[in-house]
Amino acid sequence: MSSLKDIHTLLDAAVRAGNAASDAIASHAANPFAVMLLQRTRLATSEHRKSRDELKVAMIALHKKNQSIALKPVDIPPKKSKK
Repeated sequence: MSSLKDIHTLLDAAVRAGNAASDAIASHAANPFAVMLLQRTRLATSEHRKSRDELKVAMIALHKKNQSIALKPVDIPPKKSKK
């Protein structure tokens, strides 16, 4: 099972690949198919970017939540004495 960090790394790679593909496709702007492909590539890249950014925010929030839980003192009731 992949960790959140692994998934974030993969989404980041997808964004970088999408940007590179957009640059390569843009050089063929005279071709109508290339224009359509460029639009779809940019849309997919923006969705990957959005997912990557949302995941990063969730990872930060989870990290902060785990830190606050670790810092809270645990209330342990006193042991009852046997009489």
